[in-house]
Amino acid sequence: MFSSLRKKDKGGGAASTAPVDVALIGCGPGGMAFLHALTQRKKEEGTDGPASKLNVTCFERAASAGGLWRDVPEDDPKRTKPENATLMYDDLCSNIPKELMEYYDYTFQDHFKKAAPVFLPRKDLLDYVIARNSVDGALDGVKYNHTVLSVTYDESSKKFNVEVRDDTTGKTSKAKYDKCIWAAGLHESAEKPDDIMSVLEEYEGKVLHSV
Repeated sequence: MFSSLRKKDKGGGAASTAPVDVALIGCGPGGMAFLHALTQRKKEEGTDGPASKLNVTCFERAASAGGLWRDVPEDDPKRTKPENATLMYDDLCSNIPKELMEYYDYTFQDHFKKAAPVFLPRKDLLDYVIARNSVDGALDGVKYNHTVLSVTYDESSKKFNVEVRDDTTGKTSKAKYDKCIWAAGLHESAEKPDDIMSVLEEYEGKVLHSV
């Protein structure tokens, strides 16, 4: 995205940039990584770099960052809210070695200051991801408790029309953006296959599911 912001003038001179408004949907690992990368790029380039022209608004319907790795909120233990329906269970451990998820610029040794198990608990991975991606205030501007209701693309204006609801007040608002990034992943809603649900219709026991 950064390189696409550069436009050469007709005389082949220095690249020029124009402000670009971006809607970023989701503040899980993907959304956080983008905000971290943008913050670091702005830090490296200064005010004259193309990254400085990106005006990013991140919308997250949960009350905190982390996506599916978040803790189950105390005020919603049964996970009835849509943003909590597919959260990992509290005691989950990663099923792949931590070395495959390590950031190049922030190691597990940097974070924990000691040796860590190969398969880390969910809570430790959440802390690690947030610690790395929140440096330099990268997550400070995230609009938490904001649900994106709709996104449509207007061919005439070449803009994305985004409608958002502030879940703390119930108020909705609309705005136009040049770019729209979906960073909410594939598991924002529970997958319930019809053939399995039909079997469970008459089942009276407790149903458990693991990620």
